[in-house]
Amino acid sequence: MSGMSAPLDTTPRDHPDQRTGLPPLATGGDVPGQVLRLDDTENMLKSSFRTMALFEFFADAKRPASIGEIADNLNMPQSSASALTKSLLDSGYLERDVESRAFYPTLRLSFLGDWLVRMAALPDDFTDNLARLSETIGETVFLAMRNGIYSQYIYTHHHDGPVREHVETGSVRPLVCSATGYAMLSGDADADIGKLIRRTVHEVENSFWKETAGAALEGVQDTRAQGYAIAVGPSHESTGGIAVALPSRTVRRHLCVGVGGPADVIRERGAEIAPVLRGFVAGLPRSIEDAILGRGALARLPGPE
Repeated sequence: MSGMSAPLDTTPRDHPDQRTGLPPLATGGDVPGQVLRLDDTENMLKSSFRTMALFEFFADAKRPASIGEIADNLNMPQSSASALTKSLLDSGYLERDVESRAFYPTLRLSFLGDWLVRMAALPDDFTDNLARLSETIGETVFLAMRNGIYSQYIYTHHHDGPVREHVETGSVRPLVCSATGYAMLSGDADADIGKLIRRTVHEVENSFWKETAGAALEGVQDTRAQGYAIAVGPSHESTGGIAVALPSRTVRRHLCVGVGGPADVIRERGAEIAPVLRGFVAGLPRSIEDAILGRGALARLPGPE
């Protein structure tokens, strides 16, 4: 019946769960037939996402944080934040300052990706250069990645101002509702962009995004003509952005560098900011996309014997 959810099927089975695609997993010693229930799977996924969100929060904040701050920024109950930080503290991924009782990541986390950074040959000073770019322009600078129908901010260097609450590392905007999206869609065919607009209108819940998605095709065409994207208001009424796609080995664009700020600032300073942003991107090698996405490192992994 409409409005009612089907009861969970916890019957033991040997084949993968059609709803989750997961094979049956034992959860309690050698108890025959015991499998991972759907609600267990959902709890595991929620914990995984919260863990990654926590580390993205620290990457953005760049300072220790209290339980209250963590709970507020991750939009979770304080009890859940306490349980999460205790687990990561016990496993060595977080440390706690005795006096302030604030938490911060340990170096154990950095070693997890150290091999990938070295193999990818990503310039050591890349993020430092993004920070300098932010200081030069005087606005927030971010690196965005194409993720399904969304543009996702994977690195943010904040400059003081109201845009901070709208641009956080890990946050997303529809590709068809943002300057970063226009930049990354500049290599796509118009017909494909039209399909993406319709899909976005169908899938997103934010009514403002539904209303502004239709402007994407014109925005992408302008981006192709001028070599950079500029958009004011498609993702949030009070903010705007300017973006330039990173060099790519293919027609499709996967990454871009953008500048975000209050809508009036982007309107007034767009012509000033765009050349600086384009100059920064023009100095990057074509291998930068592979390095950031990890494709270069994966290509250098030894094959099977």
